[in-house]
Amino acid sequence: MNNHKRMRALLGVSMVLVLSACSANNYVEAYAAANDWQSLGEQDARKGHRVRDLSSLVSGDLFAAQQKYSVGYEMGRAEYCDVNKAWNLGNSGQSYFGICDGMPDGNEFRRQYQFGYDEFVLEMERESSTDGFGFGY
Repeated sequence: MNNHKRMRALLGVSMVLVLSACSANNYVEAYAAANDWQSLGEQDARKGHRVRDLSSLVSGDLFAAQQKYSVGYEMGRAEYCDVNKAWNLGNSGQSYFGICDGMPDGNEFRRQYQFGYDEFVLEMERESSTDGFGFGY
């Protein structure tokens, strides 16, 4: 592969990475532009994010926006905090920010998440030790 083709391939991969990083927050901008605070709250919770400060996004009635956001957030939180999904979340290596704490199954959710995350870490250590790039094992 000549240098020109390598540069084009590298540029293509870079563009994909940049666009995917930008799209991660597109939902915030879209919901804010539409004043759809309930959907924003629901999506934030479904993604496991902590409650968002809306003050920089709302140009109108902040109190009303916060109320709608809270309704959506609790809907998304109920879906996210399903104990049956906790182990898979941890095993995928995703971070958990404690949004299920204080819920009836919050402690069990955290426990199952940790079991899954511990398994994820063990698997990463096994893989890295067998490919020669281990943690010194």
